[in-house]
Amino acid sequence: MISREYSPFKARLDELVKDLHQLTHDIQHQQLTETVGDLRNRIHDPFMFVIVGEVKVGKSSFINALLESKTDICAVAPSPMTDTIQQIIYGEEHTVTALSPVLKRITYPEEILREIAIVDTPGTNTIIAHHQEITEKFIPTSDLAVFVFEAKNPYRQSAWDFFQFIKEEWRKKIIFVLQQKDLMNAADLEINKKGLEQYAKERGIENPKIFAVSAKLEQEGNFDESGFVELRNYITQNITGGKAYIFKLLNNIDACTTINEKIADGISLRKNQYEYDLKFRSDINKTLEDQTRISQNNVKMLVENLIGAYDQVTNEKKEELDKNLGFFNVLKRGIGGIFSKQQSLHQWLSEFSSELEKSLNSALQNRMNDGVKDISDSIQQMGQMISLKIQNSTTLLRNDHEIFAAIAEKRAHVLDELHSAFKEFLKTTENYYTKDLIKEDNKLAPQVATGTGIAIVGAIITALTHGAVFDITGGVLTTLGLAFAGITLGLNKRKIMNQFSKEIDSGRSQLHDNVSQKLNQYVDWIKSKMNENFHKLDAHLQNEKSQIENLDKTQQRINHSLDSLKSEIEQKSNWKFE
Repeated sequence: MISREYSPFKARLDELVKDLHQLTHDIQHQQLTETVGDLRNRIHDPFMFVIVGEVKVGKSSFINALLESKTDICAVAPSPMTDTIQQIIYGEEHTVTALSPVLKRITYPEEILREIAIVDTPGTNTIIAHHQEITEKFIPTSDLAVFVFEAKNPYRQSAWDFFQFIKEEWRKKIIFVLQQKDLMNAADLEINKKGLEQYAKERGIENPKIFAVSAKLEQEGNFDESGFVELRNYITQNITGGKAYIFKLLNNIDACTTINEKIADGISLRKNQYEYDLKFRSDINKTLEDQTRISQNNVKMLVENLIGAYDQVTNEKKEELDKNLGFFNVLKRGIGGIFSKQQSLHQWLSEFSSELEKSLNSALQNRMNDGVKDISDSIQQMGQMISLKIQNSTTLLRNDHEIFAAIAEKRAHVLDELHSAFKEFLKTTENYYTKDLIKEDNKLAPQVATGTGIAIVGAIITALTHGAVFDITGGVLTTLGLAFAGITLGLNKRKIMNQFSKEIDSGRSQLHDNVSQKLNQYVDWIKSKMNENFHKLDAHLQNEKSQIENLDKTQQRINHSLDSLKSEIEQKSNWKFE
């Protein structure tokens, strides 16, 4: 009746387990996938007891007595039977099947096994690594853990260590059994019961259920003294008689919730790591932008200083030209050039052009040298700051994470590659210089080619600036030379001065625009080259955003459905495990 009444809940749980199973596939966690797979396979199995305890505490004898079997279902031997785990289920005949080198399945025609199944585990103090894996594989799918202690000493450390795993990791329902009570007097037994109760309370069991039993007395027929009557009454009240069906449903929901919460915790940490990485990437962008603005301000200052020097020289020369192109000075130089050794007008103009060129070259070179260092320093600082930020990026999700170790390893690999790539970028000349960036005939080009890494930035900026400056000044002087070549005694001073001013103003404008354009383009190009190193991190962050959103949505949906299902079952059954 109970199974039919609650079968719709079981069908819903089955669908939720499938969803959870798919979620473990999505996060690519093999162990959890196997655990949920086992849960799916055993969701229709009988209620499962897992018997846990150290060797030589009488677990096998306890199981035989509990099942009231006339023959030993679990073999009892003088030496510890630690080699296998035994799963005991109902069957029409007594059979023993080896499922693996460390796991046996035993069937037995005992009526109680129609409602419950029992797993007898190796001793907690002798479990080797492979056995422990198998034992822990049964724990998540178990319904009740029965800790069997030797009545004389219920404080063995290995059993309590395993208790912590069951209690904290899987939050399983637990009862405690003091076996072999026939070997103790009543007073000492009571002391150990109280000691065990205190131990359990200190470890999170508010109202521990403790049963003192003797398998020996039970099997000898001394039922009143054996303690099994009390234990069986407890099992009847809480588990058998149809309650096991409800208990198992709720227990499976709890197991699913535990797994789902583990995933939720992992997703939360992964989300936090993503937020840190996003903030880190944003900080890199801000650093690039801030340092680019600093470099551009330095470019602006350099250009202003160059223009200031240009204006100072050309204004002085403009006054000199205006003075020497006066009517009497021109006439004097014209006549003197014929009848004396005084410079002719054309000779003087040629010398004037040469002095203008020298004065411009000297003034602009001095201003340029000072400004180039500031621009170079700001670009080098940009690279060094980014390198330091990469080294100091925050890691929350580590390679040993229980759920997302693979994602942590992938992220670590991306950051390691980024760190290595950026270090290589900073020291590789080719990342700062291309052949078409500077003219081959520029006298500074050979210095660029012999530079190393970011240290060549100053030489490159010097070459760029030098080319821009002297292409323009050379053009101005050439134009002026052509203008001066046609000057005669009949020259028009105003026309010549206007032409001179026009050429000087044109050169000034070209100097400002060309130097600004070349240097700002170079600064932007360097910023872009540095930013290219982050393309793998950007792809990782984009992928993380999508995956985290999908996983979070699925996990929350499953969590809500599990909570609703559990609440409905508890309200309908009004049942609580005592």
